[in-house]
Amino acid sequence: MNNHRFVWHDLNTRDPNGATRFYGELFNWKFEKGEGSPYLHIKAGEKMIGGVRQMGPNEPGPTSWLGYIACDDVAAVVNKISGAKGKVLMPTTNMPNVGTFAVVADPTGGVFAPWKSARAGEDVDRPGEQAQPFTFCWDELMTTDPDAAAAFYAQVFGWEPSKMDMGGGTTYTLLHRPGVKNTKGEPVGAGGVMKSPPGVPHSFWLSYIFVENTDEINEKAKRLGATVTVPPTDIPNIGRFACWMDPQQAPIAVIQMPR
Repeated sequence: MNNHRFVWHDLNTRDPNGATRFYGELFNWKFEKGEGSPYLHIKAGEKMIGGVRQMGPNEPGPTSWLGYIACDDVAAVVNKISGAKGKVLMPTTNMPNVGTFAVVADPTGGVFAPWKSARAGEDVDRPGEQAQPFTFCWDELMTTDPDAAAAFYAQVFGWEPSKMDMGGGTTYTLLHRPGVKNTKGEPVGAGGVMKSPPGVPHSFWLSYIFVENTDEINEKAKRLGATVTVPPTDIPNIGRFACWMDPQQAPIAVIQMPR
């Protein structure tokens, strides 16, 4: 079974207070401070789903979400990434009693973090488990070169690309986890790949939050200062989604899926 999948998401920001105000009011997230660290854990209901990290004063880059991909051996994955023309932005780092991670970019510029938890049972895989409200449910790479990106993730993580015609000349590539099926016996995706929209010259991973009403949450996000980049839109047989830039200009998306 292919274990590689997104399991955690961090918001890297220069204004944690502003970020927690926005996301706390929007998604009813709670934030818990770690021991001896300014890092904040994000809690959706009773589930820990990610964190908020304050960026250093000289740290480059904009406010952004970073997705962590589970793996059994971070150093081995980082070697594969280097061999597949990816870029290592932060080398393999061990946090005692927490886990091991690195920060890397695919050849098209999409940034992510290979991750191995030090806590037994933390990254248990439950294929096809129904997403809970206000938790992360999907990750999508918006990329300048979908074919090159899909080939990279196939080489590094073994994900199997499967192209779908979305109509209007748009192709969507699903990245299936080989050998993983849901309760209906259908393949389980690790994420998706799409061509970056016009005017977006860089690649980035876009994370989706599961919501129960996309239109209502979209209006609330606007009131709280988000900029809508894709208004509520139906995807046939999938759900209704919207994309925003949060008040600090970090891209984020929501999706309402049929129950």
